[in-house]
Amino acid sequence: MDIKILLKKYMDGICSKEEEKIARKWLDKHIADPTCDSIFEEMLDAIDPDNDSESLRRNWSHLSRFVDYEKEHYEKTKKTRKLFGWFSAAVVCASVAVAAALLFSARYKTSVQWHEVYAERGETREITLSDGTSLWLDADTKVIYPSEFIGDTRNIFVDGEIYADVTADKNKPFVVSTSEVNVKVHGTQFSVKAFAERPNVEVALISGSVTVEDKDSEVFMRTLNPGELIRYNHQFRTIEEYDINPETYGKWRNNSNLRFINQSLEDIASELERHFNTKIVIEDPVLTKTQYYASFINNEGLDKILQALNSNNTMTITRRNDIIVISSDK
Repeated sequence: MDIKILLKKYMDGICSKEEEKIARKWLDKHIADPTCDSIFEEMLDAIDPDNDSESLRRNWSHLSRFVDYEKEHYEKTKKTRKLFGWFSAAVVCASVAVAAALLFSARYKTSVQWHEVYAERGETREITLSDGTSLWLDADTKVIYPSEFIGDTRNIFVDGEIYADVTADKNKPFVVSTSEVNVKVHGTQFSVKAFAERPNVEVALISGSVTVEDKDSEVFMRTLNPGELIRYNHQFRTIEEYDINPETYGKWRNNSNLRFINQSLEDIASELERHFNTKIVIEDPVLTKTQYYASFINNEGLDKILQALNSNNTMTITRRNDIIVISSDK
């Protein structure tokens, strides 16, 4: 069978088990080849970006099957390419709402090139965009951005945590898209924490004004003032609001500051894993829900942070084969 026909059947989910095995084997071998780009572009050309939302959702779902292999290739090599690379990386950040724009950009081949930058676990990175906007990426964060901003908005895609110092432009709002929300600004300083695998999204405003909205519904929209932080749970549509100190919040971009505002031990452990590039296992499910307020502003190491979190001696913390294990001290 012609490989193009086979891959189309695979994308549409109508392969037999044997055909799927052949398609996956071909993708394993050719995912980084220009041939794969060519076939992928033909599939894009067959899609109308102006389709109704249900048709677009179906097409997006089918393309996602195809680009899953490119994402695996990226995770192994940390390299991206001009078309297929940025498109596949964008899948993790894009909802159907932005899928149309991505499909349109890919299909009609604008001169803009999309790039992806990744901050490894245990590190932070800084980048400057074409408009002069500065972004700081916290550990285990991916940002997808264009070589230049065209159109009416300046849009980037984020999976992780960033601090942004946005260059003001009244005529072209800056939009940060995550897997669940959009953050819209004109010129300001703010932070966004939105890891695709976590249910909570946090936005903290340092200066200026931002509007946060759920990209897939009209249930949630909120405009923040400086010194405000919101935590939005997109699974249950709940909102928590907190006051922060704009002078000190977000200092992690310059040092190793960590702040936990009414966060569960489960969320804290996930953040510590990224920050210190380690693995933490919490054996007691009750402990995972324990909430903490804590600040670490003196470049404390992991052991000191865990010791402080266990100040009431309710936990036993041990190491097993380079894995930190937290259990109840019963």
